[in-house]
Amino acid sequence: MQRPSLSILRQAVAAAAGIVLLAASARAQIASQSITLTGGWNSVWLEVEPIDASGNRVLPQVAFNNPSIQVIATPQPLGGTAEYFGNDPTNAGAFNQDGWQQWKSSDPAGTNNLPLIFGNRPYLIQLAPGAGPIVLTLSGRTRFFRPTWTPDRFNLVGFGLTGTPTFDAFFGPSGTTHPVTRIFRLNSATGNWEHVTGSNTLVADQAYWIYCAGPSSYMGPVAVDFAAAVSGSLNFAGPGDTVPVGTGGDMIQLDLMGITFTNLSNAPAAPLFNLVTPDPNPGSLVLYAVNPTSSNLAFTRGDQIGASPTSSPVTPAIGALSSRTLTLGASRNWSSGQAGRTNTYRLATGGGTSFWLPASASLNDLQYPTDPTPVTPAASMKGLWVGEIVVDSSTSIVEDGAPLRPSAVKTPARILLHFDGTKTRLLSQVTIMQTKTADPTVPPVPVLVVDAARIPFFDGIKERNGKRVGMRLEAVTYDMPRLMDATSQAALLADPAYPGLTASGLAAFLASRTTRPPSLAETYQLTLDLAGAPGAGHAITTYPGTLVLDPFHRSNPFRHAYHHDHSNGPAITREMEIDFDPSQSIGDHLSGGYKETIKGLIQSNLVLTGRVEFQRISPVDALQGAQ
Repeated sequence: MQRPSLSILRQAVAAAAGIVLLAASARAQIASQSITLTGGWNSVWLEVEPIDASGNRVLPQVAFNNPSIQVIATPQPLGGTAEYFGNDPTNAGAFNQDGWQQWKSSDPAGTNNLPLIFGNRPYLIQLAPGAGPIVLTLSGRTRFFRPTWTPDRFNLVGFGLTGTPTFDAFFGPSGTTHPVTRIFRLNSATGNWEHVTGSNTLVADQAYWIYCAGPSSYMGPVAVDFAAAVSGSLNFAGPGDTVPVGTGGDMIQLDLMGITFTNLSNAPAAPLFNLVTPDPNPGSLVLYAVNPTSSNLAFTRGDQIGASPTSSPVTPAIGALSSRTLTLGASRNWSSGQAGRTNTYRLATGGGTSFWLPASASLNDLQYPTDPTPVTPAASMKGLWVGEIVVDSSTSIVEDGAPLRPSAVKTPARILLHFDGTKTRLLSQVTIMQTKTADPTVPPVPVLVVDAARIPFFDGIKERNGKRVGMRLEAVTYDMPRLMDATSQAALLADPAYPGLTASGLAAFLASRTTRPPSLAETYQLTLDLAGAPGAGHAITTYPGTLVLDPFHRSNPFRHAYHHDHSNGPAITREMEIDFDPSQSIGDHLSGGYKETIKGLIQSNLVLTGRVEFQRISPVDALQGAQ
């Protein structure tokens, strides 16, 4: 059964960002995870996100607080969890340094670049030889999380587990997508990655190198999904659409949400809810199982979820190779105050996996803000933002009317933005460096360099082969337009083969050509100005007609270096729009919706939509070499 219809506005709000509750209620999302470390390297899967008393993420040495810990490393958060690009992993210390963030207890060269600890991430932790075993208990925020896989690569991933499922039982339902023969676990004694066997058992809190053959959304033998699951919480929002459940004296107003289970295995599965942490505020949020009557026109109330005595099974069990949607009803047993309520549940799927499931509700239906005044101070947004776009729908090129359809594969792309407090710029590349200093008592100052000609005037931030080098970031999806001004194209404008050519007519001139003018300069913009600013409730767009690939652009996809019929392509114009969610709950992190319209690539306009997640990795508010 599907849940009753929500208003379109409320679905949009929930799907975009969920409901952000006040700090008192957020305390209910705190849970603990105990991790055992032994001497040498350890491969850890961290489910919780450690925070301090103020709710902020903590430093590596604070989260993993033990003097025996020498190194903590994790793949770059926006680079996913893939590392070896199809090659078998070797030893724990052989990871690609540039693709990882690291913290070392002894760092005389100043190369540490792991600022904070995130939840639902893999970490390689090196303990001093002979130390341990030690048990660390970390407390932090929880969220519903399903792994995102990078296809045709090894992914460093772990799972919340119930029991000790074998690799054969756990990954068998994935078919050939995650073959057990291509899964590695870390031998802490030797520091080497070793093949697992099908009869080996998975261990909670550990991360494994798991190969992903093609696209995958696999999360275990039993998959779980619900509306706005990407927000990490089962959000009931406000009471604007409650429905009566039951009859007579048993009737109660409940807010309904559906949670769907799909059993991919050949054995029945009985999911189980466990209420781990109820909301600490007076009054309570209570969840019930809700069942439709035989006519499907009314509902009856079932058992309370997670409270009899400590957990509640989903009955009847979910049959092999089948799906079932469980309807949950939220009862708000408080009557005043702006703070919502959040209960934290542990959901065991019955197939070996378990997930954190915060469930929240409030007394108010949230709306999109109508006040155009920025809700986030511009000063707090300054710096370099690295984002990952995931495109999940696009224009159909085979259906009449070119409707927007879900894509068969979610396509990721990196994007770089810089905001100086006034202007937002799109970048295709940037190098993080620092100023030079001749006296060690004068600390260097971080800089962001976009003009390669200026790199020799600065110093690197990390050491490689005895030399200090900068950290270069690239967004190859967003190549910059060609410089078309009179100075940059002086040779073309002065070419006697093209009399009367002016800078204002360059675009039309190139569009009319079938061969590349020899004097056309291969000079490109370093940055592109955008309209708007980053921040909660803000929007960023390209200025019309500015993000253009001319017919002879180095990135024009229709050009072919060795085919005489494809020496040029059409002029391609890209129009991008990012709408940031009105509520952003994590510092230095922004999420929102993404839309791009591409003109010239196909006969009609090609529209791409999806989601984008940004992380600010530098607060430096100036670009070295920007136009």
